[in-house]
Amino acid sequence: MRMVYLSSSFLDVLTCILLPTHRSTITTLLNSGITVLCDRYAFSGIAFSAAKPSLSSTFPHSDALPWCRAPDVSLPAPDLTVFLDITPEQARLRGGYGEERYEKEEMQKRVREVFYRLGTEMASENGVDEKKRWVVVDAGREREAVAAELWQLLEPLIAGVDGEIKRLWENKFSS
Repeated sequence: MRMVYLSSSFLDVLTCILLPTHRSTITTLLNSGITVLCDRYAFSGIAFSAAKPSLSSTFPHSDALPWCRAPDVSLPAPDLTVFLDITPEQARLRGGYGEERYEKEEMQKRVREVFYRLGTEMASENGVDEKKRWVVVDAGREREAVAAELWQLLEPLIAGVDGEIKRLWENKFSS
């Protein structure tokens, strides 16, 4: 198998090109009563993009988040976002760490900081209810403990959620 290296900027553009398809597919599934579970939804792309050293000579750059968030405005908002938090030091102790492009300790620290900023932003933008929609889970624990906590968070949602589909940042950033 031949490996092809794609630049980080190209991957960002490709993600933006695919967003309308994702938006449409997720909305159709939700409207059909199907529960959608996503790994690395909008927040992941924002965090990794905003954390890139090439975006700004300073970190965190005050303009980075709105710019990185812009392509995701009006995506269906998740009923729950679980941030599996682990320190870069803990992650390094696990097998295979460092094999992926962004698995460098300094980059992981920056990404983690952006995730925490996004979580704080989500809670402050949308009030008390939103705090229940963004949950930080300590992923540095034993796998079984993490899985049990995840199931406790997800099980009530699997039965289905009634109501209108909310949209990410629709009110604040779509003007």
